[in-house]
Amino acid sequence: MLRLTNSHYRRALGRAVLCLSFMFAPLALAAQSVAEGVVFVDANANGLYDKQEVGLAGIPVSNGDTIVVTNADGRYRLPVKLGESVFPILPSNYAFSGSRLIGKGFSYLDYAAAKPTARKRQRKAVTATINFALKAKPVATAFQLNAIGDIQVSDHQELDYLSRTLWPELMAGDSSEVNLFLGDLVNNNLTLYPALAEMMARLPQTSLTLPGNHDRDVDSIITRQNRTYNRWFGADAYAFNEGQVHFIILNNVFGKGARGYEGRISDRQLRFVANDLRLVPTDRLVVVCMHIPLAFTANRAQLIALLGNYPHRLALSGHLHQVARFFPKAGNIVVPELGVGAACGFWWVGEKDWDGIPSALQQGGTPRNYFQLHFNGNRYDFRCKAIGEDAARQMTLYVTGIDTLDRHVRDLSDVAPGTLLVTVYGGCDSTVVRCRIDGGPWLTCEKSKVIEPNVARNREMDLIGAYPTRYNRRNPMRKRPSRQLWQLTLPPSARSGVHEVEVTAADAYGLRATGQRMYCFPDTAAALPEGK
Repeated sequence: MLRLTNSHYRRALGRAVLCLSFMFAPLALAAQSVAEGVVFVDANANGLYDKQEVGLAGIPVSNGDTIVVTNADGRYRLPVKLGESVFPILPSNYAFSGSRLIGKGFSYLDYAAAKPTARKRQRKAVTATINFALKAKPVATAFQLNAIGDIQVSDHQELDYLSRTLWPELMAGDSSEVNLFLGDLVNNNLTLYPALAEMMARLPQTSLTLPGNHDRDVDSIITRQNRTYNRWFGADAYAFNEGQVHFIILNNVFGKGARGYEGRISDRQLRFVANDLRLVPTDRLVVVCMHIPLAFTANRAQLIALLGNYPHRLALSGHLHQVARFFPKAGNIVVPELGVGAACGFWWVGEKDWDGIPSALQQGGTPRNYFQLHFNGNRYDFRCKAIGEDAARQMTLYVTGIDTLDRHVRDLSDVAPGTLLVTVYGGCDSTVVRCRIDGGPWLTCEKSKVIEPNVARNREMDLIGAYPTRYNRRNPMRKRPSRQLWQLTLPPSARSGVHEVEVTAADAYGLRATGQRMYCFPDTAAALPEGK
């Protein structure tokens, strides 16, 4: 058996991926090959395993299917094959000693590393020595995570939009400890991966990624469609712990031909989840994260069944370019799911603002956004963060009958003047929305079945040919009622003069949102004339 020692990998540690340059057995005999090494405390922060450094016992290490646990000396031995990533399942009190981009600490066994001559050496197995350098960190019972959907950049112009809008918010070093990017990092342009990986690695928070349907090598055979993603971001299915929360990252973009796909969890990943959960206490909150919503995943029942022993559970997803809430179930097991919307909004289209950034309003009325989730023990709550807006902007409060454009917007023609329309970013059928006027009694708003007012206005401008203006791209809003819209008919006393509105929105599944505004309703006699 050919044995490669740690010296072969010293120069590669700390790079975005670990491209192993040994001759690997062909896939048919890959089960004969193994990875072995040490998970250790990197006392001198050089990324190398030095003899005096201490190995960590009890750390799970996986290839995305099988999971082994390090022995008393921190050593592990694991079967591997080409196309797999080897990674530790990080406990809450340890992080990689190198980059804050988690994938850089993983070790990808690259197809490209297998030389053609390896096919002539089919009987030779390989042992690869792969060590993992960790550093201790404090365990925070309470922490915040940024759940970021679909940044989806197509070219350097859109990468610039991203770097001028979302990135300054993440770079500000707020109270968030973790950034989780929920797939579609690029829009089929994989050459942007190196820049994105470096941008993520420079953020002050720990950053994690998973692949989306636009992150694939669509010209390759199905089993290798994530090879470029894996080179830059490591495993596409893994797990980690933060506080008292266990996160499971899955790739549910299941290839069907070169470009086709469906939402599906592979058998391999289902085995990984089953093996992983055997090591997780049942009082932990388990958060499953994927690109395509769990609600639209063909074999979701198999995954949901695995979560049956965990009463605290949540799913996070992207893909839809609109904020959505789902409650997929299998038997009596329900998993609350937050579809977090898209940081690129509606694919970086629409009229540009004063700073040259496309508005990209999403269907349903949410602006470009991400969600901030606050975890405390096994509990959580969340609120939407509209990109470029103050953190207090968690909803849109619109009063009809003030802006004279209302009378020209066909989709608002049936909404009476003096109606308060409340767009709660992330609201669902279970959300209770209440408002009060001028400090009076709280009134319960009704779920609305009309189009969100800003979507209706954007759509009207498209229909009359006013949009898109020169050098802009059309934002194709559909005539579809918003799932996150509530309404209240203002009392007669609130339809004249100046008034203050306060709104609260909450549900039993984590949403907490507030909003307030002041408005001046015109007296009938003083209303602006038609056409103004």
